[in-house]
Amino acid sequence: MRTGIAIKGLSLLLAALALAGCQQAAPAGGDAMEKRIADLEGQVGAVQEQNRDLRAKMAASHPFGRSPLDAFFARPEFWQCTYDSSWSDCSSRCSGQTSQGYQACLENHPEGPDRVKCVEENTARGANCLKGCPVQTSPLDPPSCRGGGGPLT
Repeated sequence: MRTGIAIKGLSLLLAALALAGCQQAAPAGGDAMEKRIADLEGQVGAVQEQNRDLRAKMAASHPFGRSPLDAFFARPEFWQCTYDSSWSDCSSRCSGQTSQGYQACLENHPEGPDRVKCVEENTARGANCLKGCPVQTSPLDPPSCRGGGGPLT
């Protein structure tokens, strides 16, 4: 990916140099024109050498041509130890419903025993909702993925 950026940068630099050379007034003498062309060719050569150096550094920083991101996705743990979001999704839904129920209790019941009863019933519904969420282990105690058998083994 960085190679593509370096090549695009080199292309833009070459285009800018070419445009800069085109926008200047043509020198009166032929010798001055040849000197300008030689100067631009020297700049292009310097940029190409810099590009080669950058490519060499990138190849050295990624042994065997593999980037850290490629290595991450190539590891078996990435594919074997997946995250199951079903508990998080369910608990988030229960939390939202409990929060809405609490707000409804505050809006629909004046302060007093009716409001307290409404809040208690809403809290019990929230607890029952959480009990119904599919979970094998707590998210605070995630499963171990050692051995490559996946999260539930």
